[in-house]
Amino acid sequence: MTNNLKQGHIPKSMRDLAIARIEVQVSSNMRLSMGSYGNMSKEEMIEHIKKDDEIGRKIVESQLRFIRAQASGQITKELASIE
Repeated sequence: MTNNLKQGHIPKSMRDLAIARIEVQVSSNMRLSMGSYGNMSKEEMIEHIKKDDEIGRKIVESQLRFIRAQASGQITKELASIE
């Protein structure tokens, strides 16, 4: 992760990217469970990201890790190893 993410600052462009991915990929009836933070709806996830609070930053960071894994080919390798 970049130094900005380690220091708790996530640029708006990255937050916007995470929101766009959630809006497109997460069904309105799905809920995300985040350990001690509890369950939240798609709308609650987006609200946390917009607030740039601790939960929102964790959601963005997980979206960015997934994007990096896709770009590096790690996802494809893992899926291929299942067959």
